[in-house]
Amino acid sequence: MDRLSSFLLRRLRHVHHREIRRLAVRNGLLMMTTAIVDGHVVGRYVPAFDPSHLTGEAERDRQWMRDRLAAFLINAPQDTSGRPDLLSAAPEWPAPLRRRLPARNGADDDALAYAVRVVAEAGEALAIKTMATVLLLASAMEESGVELRDLVAFLRQPAGVFAVQVTVEGFERALPHLVEETAFVPFGPYVGMAADFTFVDDLWTYVEGRAKRVFLQIPVAQTYRPSRSSMRAQLLWALAHGSPVLAVAETYQGVPDQVDLTSDVRLTGGGINITFLADLLEAVYGCDAVSRHDGLIAVIDAGALTLDDLAIAVRPGRPILSSIEALVGLAIHNREERDNEKDKGDAASSRRLITQRPSERAAQSSQDRSGKGDSASSSAGKRKSKDQPTGAEVIQPVPANGETPGEGRPPLLVETLTGYGAATDWALGVKADLADYLAGELAWSAMSTKLLLSGPPGTGKTTFARAMCNSLGIPLVVTSVSTWLQGEYLNAVLDRMANTFAEARAQAPCILFIDEIDGIGTRVSASRQYADYWNACVNKLLELLDGAVKSDGVIVVGATNRPNEIDEAIRRSGRLETHIEIPRPDIAALAGILAHHLGADLDVVAKSDTQGGVQP
Repeated sequence: MDRLSSFLLRRLRHVHHREIRRLAVRNGLLMMTTAIVDGHVVGRYVPAFDPSHLTGEAERDRQWMRDRLAAFLINAPQDTSGRPDLLSAAPEWPAPLRRRLPARNGADDDALAYAVRVVAEAGEALAIKTMATVLLLASAMEESGVELRDLVAFLRQPAGVFAVQVTVEGFERALPHLVEETAFVPFGPYVGMAADFTFVDDLWTYVEGRAKRVFLQIPVAQTYRPSRSSMRAQLLWALAHGSPVLAVAETYQGVPDQVDLTSDVRLTGGGINITFLADLLEAVYGCDAVSRHDGLIAVIDAGALTLDDLAIAVRPGRPILSSIEALVGLAIHNREERDNEKDKGDAASSRRLITQRPSERAAQSSQDRSGKGDSASSSAGKRKSKDQPTGAEVIQPVPANGETPGEGRPPLLVETLTGYGAATDWALGVKADLADYLAGELAWSAMSTKLLLSGPPGTGKTTFARAMCNSLGIPLVVTSVSTWLQGEYLNAVLDRMANTFAEARAQAPCILFIDEIDGIGTRVSASRQYADYWNACVNKLLELLDGAVKSDGVIVVGATNRPNEIDEAIRRSGRLETHIEIPRPDIAALAGILAHHLGADLDVVAKSDTQGGVQP
């Protein structure tokens, strides 16, 4: 193993052990005292348990620690805001390990230091993928001729741009996870924001109760990559606010040109090879074990392996021979599967859509659509996409002088609704503007046509949309996020969203009512599980709301019970920028609601109420 790889792995273990010691102090397993030495504050850890139970055999003592004191080595339960749950029971000390103050004579110093080291090693839970990511990063630095001191210097300064391309499946997720979930990268901790970064205005932000440095993660996969103009806007905003930018690629497509051409640090590395496997096995099993089995390692088809394969095959505590045999078998299996896929063509592509992650399925589907046949077949594919059912319901308006079908009462109108306050004013303003628009006197872009309607369940958000449909005299296209999510795969969900807006444009002028819009969620770091799925859904909705596709004549109303759970970018200017909350009805509003529903029967009720006395 070269010096850089060895150093980075040692740093990974060092920062991991440091976090374990701090956690042990919070849980009461260790105590820390501080002293000032030459102007520096130095911390000293000592065990809060009796270290005489340790035997001096490291492996045996680590297992003893895990068996008896595991509760002190894990994080306490947290509430919804990320703070420790104070109602949870604290770990209890076993009877034989009652706390005692450690002795202060020099003879016991070695024993105390050994006990602290055992605590850190017993809590170690480094994932093989994390270690492999560090080794791949070291290899990319070596191949690209980037010095560690230069990399650290760019990390220290604000608004550094980093482009990393390592052709290993899974690396695009693994590197952001390393940055966010460990303290490996200095000057952190970090939190990544993927795509449309413009709603974050701060260099640091609170996440899970901790202040974290924000960095912009550029989507690299073609399915999620923003347009050139959107990419430029994101970069300008991030750099203007001093936030680092990270683009990670695991394919030969590489990072976007706009990032690559402006990057401060550009790292390029190859895939998994025999040298890399030997280094990884050495980090887990030691140099001697690797030397004894170097012949077996040399025959592994390393190029066919992925990061997930490494995590499956190589596990701490497993014999090295078992790990090598698993790597050989997985490499053969992957190579045969890829060869079969090439032979079977489209049939294999369909099978992959079942087994791949959401991001891979969407990327494969996009490639299949774009790569088939001539323009005629492409047009047929587009027509097929548009013909897919969206689940939306189209409701035609009822004339103001008509009757609600099946109810025999006057139709709902915004003008006759009570208790809606600012929502009523907004709808009547749109009604006046719509008349000017239809007369050619007002441009659609000058109108307020996007509304976020919120309020507790039962306050009549859907009723308001139906009343607005009747008052404006235009169709109402009703859908919901849960209807969109009924698509089997990500590409089907995105198609349902796009096709719903297309259906609304075909009905224009009309109202598009999106219920349960909070179900679209918020964007999270791309390293989180299923982040590519949810981020793609949010980004697609942002694209549809932002006017990238002309939507003149479509009034968009989104309804939610939980407005705070909607991505901030959805509520930005140009999207659902007008937010009106419908409160629970007061006495006057309740009287108006009753009057509407009673209709002609109200006179009978009022008349009976004025009769003298009460009938027995």
